[in-house]
Amino acid sequence: MKLSDKQLDAIRAKIAKAYTKKRITNAAIGRVAGVHPSQVSRICAGSFKTLSHNVVQVCMALDVKLPRSEARAERSDPSWAQVQSSIRRIWDETPEGAKAIARMLEAIADLKVKS
Repeated sequence: MKLSDKQLDAIRAKIAKAYTKKRITNAAIGRVAGVHPSQVSRICAGSFKTLSHNVVQVCMALDVKLPRSEARAERSDPSWAQVQSSIRRIWDETPEGAKAIARMLEAIADLKVKS
């Protein structure tokens, strides 16, 4: 997702606050998020320029809420907005739930490639 500098700064501040509050190690966050501890360290230090998959995973592990792009997606592509809405309905907002949904979608994609 493309974010403004202001939005990125707000996310960096939320990550820093959650990281300080939770007082857990980079390795522990990495295990929950499925992200290497060195990347967790970099992300928690605010050294990122985009909202990458790893940043999202770390945010989920730290319970940091991210801005949603629903309105923009619905205006630009109604089909994609429908997909996002369906995924949000089945996701329980946990890293494990996200991984399960990703595995399911990858399995469907593999079936499409084979047929």
